[in-house]
Amino acid sequence: MKTGQVVAFLSHFLLSGILLSCGGSNSNAVPPPPPSAECASAAYFPCQQGWLGGDSAYSVPLGNGTSIWIFADTFVGAATATSRTQSNGFIHNSIAISTCTSQSCSYHYYWSGMNTSKPGPVFSVPGSTTDWFWPMDGFVYNGTLYLAFMQMHSTGSGGAFGFAYSSAQLASISNYSASPSKWSITYQTLNTGGSAVPGASIVVGQGPNGNPDPSNPQGANYAYFFTVVPASSSSAPPYMALLRLPLAQLGTAARPGNTNWEYLKTDSTWGSWMGTATALPSNNAAVLNPGATEMTVRYHASANQWIAVYPLGLDNNARYAISSSMTSSWGQSESLYSYPEMQSSNPNYTPNVFCHAAKEHTELESTNQLVFTYACNSTQASDVTNNMNLYRPVVVQQALPTT
Repeated sequence: MKTGQVVAFLSHFLLSGILLSCGGSNSNAVPPPPPSAECASAAYFPCQQGWLGGDSAYSVPLGNGTSIWIFADTFVGAATATSRTQSNGFIHNSIAISTCTSQSCSYHYYWSGMNTSKPGPVFSVPGSTTDWFWPMDGFVYNGTLYLAFMQMHSTGSGGAFGFAYSSAQLASISNYSASPSKWSITYQTLNTGGSAVPGASIVVGQGPNGNPDPSNPQGANYAYFFTVVPASSSSAPPYMALLRLPLAQLGTAARPGNTNWEYLKTDSTWGSWMGTATALPSNNAAVLNPGATEMTVRYHASANQWIAVYPLGLDNNARYAISSSMTSSWGQSESLYSYPEMQSSNPNYTPNVFCHAAKEHTELESTNQLVFTYACNSTQASDVTNNMNLYRPVVVQQALPTT
């Protein structure tokens, strides 16, 4: 994939903290509200323990009301800091462990070098001082926590979108119940480059009777990776292909090497993905179109349906699509929620603010309910520095959409 295509492709869906480096000025900008004192006592993602806001959030339920939340670019500071003007670091990822009962949650944040003068991300690219990880989806299987990541690098071209994919990685943490400072993390490369990026959403053990692909009696024995594939036009959003790997081989998932990866074909059968290939064969099925680099696909047994929740470029709405089958027959992209922060009547609005990163979190839901988060950023650095209501996951609860 050419650098220009990568940048255009990412500019639709990975609008994150890098935009803060744009700076710039806008004489017509509406002055942002002052820092919010309520951030420190917010019900969800409070500004505590030196965590001062993160862009985007995936979550993985760990059981008994506990979840791990993985944030992308994050402002951090000393343990007493409650404002970004007190920040002493801007790191590419951080985590929180939440414990929730009856919609009331407590959070324990973590990052490397927490509350020191040299903060760093939880997840760092082994052997590299230039690349970084942004989170994708995760799951727990057989006592191990698996988290997918986009490995990114700077292209050296500067500007807001001077970055590109290096690879997709799968992190494995067998002792995830220990303190994060004691985690033993191993990484496996799933693919290199940006022609096929597996892990934007991962499905394991969901679906009717726990089988994501009921057409196959052995379908429950696989992990399914929704995979970002760039469109033929550099100005169009990507689509989502679907890969699978036997659960028994998660410990040896690395490519090249593992030859048991399969892709869903246009004829609804599965084909072998050659171990040395970086692009999918041309007969791969566009399972979800449009897709996004940040999204979730989850099953709702109460409605016997799958729902995908995702952003769509700089649209001012979170989007969703519904299907009775994970592998096919997805409905059209529908508006799920209109971001208030992008409406001029909202106190957090400025002409520079945009919202994105919509994802579902089933562990916060009751029957026939949909709970998702999104985050808002700005092309004007001062908007985010001064307004603690931005650059933090926003939680939305509403009725589950149905066909």
